[in-house]
Amino acid sequence: MNLVTNFFVEIIVAMAIGFFLGKWLDKLLFEDKTILTIVLLFLGLIGALVNFIKRILKSVDGGNKNEES
Repeated sequence: MNLVTNFFVEIIVAMAIGFFLGKWLDKLLFEDKTILTIVLLFLGLIGALVNFIKRILKSVDGGNKNEES
């Protein structure tokens, strides 16, 4: 349950950072386009998913090592 809660918090935070950073950069570089907002939003989502998968693999692999010894 803790892993799922951390996953949702990480996704929300990563996507929020990507959104606001993208908005700021779009205002700075482009006047009426939202290219960087969309790109950084998806990068935040992908980063959170990769981190979640790494945690799952680490917890599953760590559990197997404890069972062997």
